Amino acid sequence: MKQELNKSLLRAVQYHYIDGTFEFTFSGLCLVLAAFFYVQAKLPESLISTILMWLFVLIIPSGSILINRLVNRFKEKVTYPRTGYLSYQKPKGVNKAVKTGFAMGVTAIIGGLVAAIITGSPQALDWMPGLTSFVFAFVFAWIGFRSSLPRFLLLGFLLLLSGVLLSVTGFGNILGLSLFYAIAGLLLLVSGALTLRVYLLRNPRDVEEQDGF
Repeated sequence: MKQELNKSLLRAVQYHYIDGTFEFTFSGLCLVLAAFFYVQAKLPESLISTILMWLFVLIIPSGSILINRLVNRFKEKVTYPRTGYLSYQKPKGVNKAVKTGFAMGVTAIIGGLVAAIITGSPQALDWMPGLTSFVFAFVFAWIGFRSSLPRFLLLGFLLLLSGVLLSVTGFGNILGLSLFYAIAGLLLLVSGALTLRVYLLRNPRDVEEQDGF
């Protein structure tokens, strides 16, 4: 009985990642961040660059809301008609603690980045791509073990490798962060596209629904 329950819980977790929209969500945010850091790296220090730096705190919530709405719209049109709707409970216990820890880790990285820029210490950013990639790798490894989906373990490894290489090869500054987020966005986009392709092939719409769409 317990084994069957564990299998049901695992299928429920895997369903959340079945169509690749999870990767699309993170990919969109990463590409937005890549563009932001690239502009920040190319602009000379001025009032405009300072304003852009403080606008950074608005990018995450506003981008998340927009992308989340697009993903939900996609699921309503593509995923739910094929494999149904599944409602998830709010995270609690260990899951809530891990998500809270991830949020705190990301906040700490962003806070360190902002502090380094404000204090005019670009040397403090030398390992920011590597540090950021470590947080990403931890999160995707946790998702991979929790869902038993190998693609997240591979993503975590590739992201960690990318961040460390960028730091080691001398890109460990704002431009390095831009490159890391660009690489992360592209990796996640490819993973999401491949996952979506497999999902659509395995779950075609009924002929009647296609005619009525």
